[in-house]
Amino acid sequence: MTETRHHADAPADPAPAELGLREQKKRQTRLDMHQAAIELVAEHGLSAVTAQMIAQRAGVSTRTFFNHWSTKEAAILGVIGDEGPRAVASLREKIGVMGARQALHAVMRDGIANVPVDPELRELKKKVMAKEPSLQSISSGNLQHMQAELVDVLAEALDGEYARDHAVILVQVAFALMRSAFAISMRRGIDLVRAFDQVVALYERDDLDI
Repeated sequence: MTETRHHADAPADPAPAELGLREQKKRQTRLDMHQAAIELVAEHGLSAVTAQMIAQRAGVSTRTFFNHWSTKEAAILGVIGDEGPRAVASLREKIGVMGARQALHAVMRDGIANVPVDPELRELKKKVMAKEPSLQSISSGNLQHMQAELVDVLAEALDGEYARDHAVILVQVAFALMRSAFAISMRRGIDLVRAFDQVVALYERDDLDI
């Protein structure tokens, strides 16, 4: 019988609770940098803000900044860089166990779960985006690319001559529901995920009283 030996100096596998704390810390660090980036652009304008300024405002090193964000624009938008691929991979996984529409809604819900809930920060970001056309352009490009990939996945999974048309409609409706959730969340001051759940429920049941 072979005995399994562990080196005394080998790192132990992190406990689930430790992994949870690590992830919470990473998310908080990203949120701090995201907030710092938005505040600085609101104060100085996009062209005057640097990654070093964002890192300093957030209380982290420039190296830490680039461990999380590829560019200052990514930090301002809150885009880590793998949202699209993760959403596509998640849709491929979920679509095998639930209907196409339900799978897409589940993916959208997962995606907005990490959006900052602070209404003041979200309002400030909205103002910054309105003042900086280049940020709007980047955000729109990212969104269009993600939508196209989601359509591809759905079109492969759906049947019929008009599968791609069906996929396009599903994606467009899902993003419209998400926009409605953002608006309701801001207006009522409620959690974005809760708002999304209410919007989806209302979309699916026109007799729901929310």
